[in-house]
Amino acid sequence: MKITKEIIQKIEGEATLELEWENNKIDYAKIKFLNFRGIEKILENRPFLDALLITPRVCGICNTSHIIASINAIENAYVNMGIKIDITKKAKRIREFALNAEKIQNHIKWLYFSILPEILKINGEDESSIRAFEGKEWIKSQKACATILKAMSIFTGQWPHGSFCMVGGVTCDPTQGDIYESMRYIEEVEEFCEKEIFGLSLDEFISFETSIQIKSTNGNLKKILEVLVDKNLNHMGKSYDRFISFGNNSSLKNPKKCEATRVLNADINYVGESLLNSFFEPNGYTYSKSAIYKNRYYETGPIARMMIIKNPLIRDLHKRNKDSILTRIIARISEIAHLILKSKNLLKKIDIYQKSCISPNIPYDSLTSVGVGYCEAARGSLIHKVEIKQGIIKSYDIITPTVWNLGNGSRENPAVAQKAIMGLTSPNDADLVFKAFDVCAVCTTQ
Repeated sequence: MKITKEIIQKIEGEATLELEWENNKIDYAKIKFLNFRGIEKILENRPFLDALLITPRVCGICNTSHIIASINAIENAYVNMGIKIDITKKAKRIREFALNAEKIQNHIKWLYFSILPEILKINGEDESSIRAFEGKEWIKSQKACATILKAMSIFTGQWPHGSFCMVGGVTCDPTQGDIYESMRYIEEVEEFCEKEIFGLSLDEFISFETSIQIKSTNGNLKKILEVLVDKNLNHMGKSYDRFISFGNNSSLKNPKKCEATRVLNADINYVGESLLNSFFEPNGYTYSKSAIYKNRYYETGPIARMMIIKNPLIRDLHKRNKDSILTRIIARISEIAHLILKSKNLLKKIDIYQKSCISPNIPYDSLTSVGVGYCEAARGSLIHKVEIKQGIIKSYDIITPTVWNLGNGSRENPAVAQKAIMGLTSPNDADLVFKAFDVCAVCTTQ
């Protein structure tokens, strides 16, 4: 048995993938997150509103997701205490717009930083060509990322780590001019995506119902499809074919799960965390826990969201390739188009004359309750749980998308990414499958 240790490059944070081999195949994979920051512990014994300042600093990439999950948890604690929280449609749309913008920049960054260079490598491009692509295309893609963040920062005040949420709404009060400016930025990003990623208008793309239609386009999406199919990698990286998404937005309001193609209701109360193989248990090797639903592993993220809302294109890809690397990658790229169009619609519907925030009329130090908040981050479902006593945080728990997708099970019952990697015959294939899940080691080691 041969063991290969590899530090994975081009991911958020640091992670090690340890592969165990037998008969020239990966027999088992250990996913190791070796840094610990203790944000959950830092939050303990602080006033609960401190969470709105600290949780956005969990991650420099998906900080808006954390403040949204945090405010949802705090507001849920108010509701569980019997205190009504009134949030205007204006505030809800601003929150969702900011979260969408963050997801768009996440998706574009992941595509150009982690995936496209690997696709060029698989296609046999020489190193100088890949470097040239990374230089030229990376600059263009990062300009698009910066532009979408400008659109978001009009409402959040800054990026990263914008603390724009407050109990009962948001702290910003945009003018019509602010909304027009944000729309202009969104349209710039839309133009980039149409030209570089999709090779046609986003309206045309979201009408696609089969993967065959992608072949008629002329963008990076087509290149990815063709390379993976041509190199016979389109069926690689299959896992359990089970998906979960907690939604809490206008596209998916309630928690849902999908097993193969059957969509069912889900319940946040059945979410748990496994300490198996973590440093919190004897013989552990990672700081990461693993998220489970009814003691089973489920995949979260864009593929889960698209399968649950029954998107025709992703359902067609799934029919042909199941939960493979091809379906996983194209689902995330496809979501960019949907998020841009959805974000434009949200901006159009913001009523500047509605209140931005309606604060509950009780002293903060009287809050004694527990709350659970969740949202859909770029990589998947993010959950925050808080226990508050007389306005002070007694405990705080964060369950990130990475611990859903990249946790560690056992050899007999591996977690999602482990199962997708086991059986592969090349370290390069394992690296690509690993990156297709989009690893966030920073968020994971709380």
